[in-house]
Amino acid sequence: MELFLIVSLVLLVWFVKIYNSLQRCANDVKRARADIMASMKKRLDLAGRLIDIAKSYGEHEKFTQLTSADSMSSISDAVAVASKVDQVLNQVSSLAMAYPDLKANATYQQLMSQLHEIETDLQKRREGYNASVSDYNTYRCSLPQTLFAASIGFPEAPYFAVDENGLDTLPDFKTDDGQMLKATLHKMGGKAGDLVSQAGKQLNTAIAEVKSGANDPGR
Repeated sequence: MELFLIVSLVLLVWFVKIYNSLQRCANDVKRARADIMASMKKRLDLAGRLIDIAKSYGEHEKFTQLTSADSMSSISDAVAVASKVDQVLNQVSSLAMAYPDLKANATYQQLMSQLHEIETDLQKRREGYNASVSDYNTYRCSLPQTLFAASIGFPEAPYFAVDENGLDTLPDFKTDDGQMLKATLHKMGGKAGDLVSQAGKQLNTAIAEVKSGANDPGR
């Protein structure tokens, strides 16, 4: 029984180490996704401000309608809105060619500069996200974690890619965050409790025998 407990403890420490590593890698992926989301929201906000400026120059222009950045609750929403932002930028750029005063507007120039910085930042964040995904998927698919990663709530993470239409695609990525593990441990709790109880009884018996022998030198 003592050997069993030692082996069980070693396996538990080993499993906890792997679980924490999976959790850390998964959180890196989620953090990188959140960074992309933040940049896409900022890009949408800047595009909306450009429309406000451009409207005063092209009063009869019909600009693409944009939703509020606050309404984007997922990467899927952000990707869907991204194509509309591209349309707005093309519309405003064309209008600026027709209205030199708009092109020379200090606020317009500042917003366009910020948009350029956002585009560069987005590219870096996409690359950073894919790097995090690569690290996570590589670790997840390595032995021995590949044998049980999915069963404890760690699915494969999707890469940020471009589809056949040239649109960015990024499926949702969610981990179980311990729910499957908790359920499994709960089921095992009864058996584990019995084993611990048995081990405790044997340990108490062994201690009592040692004390009895110490008090009776003739034994």
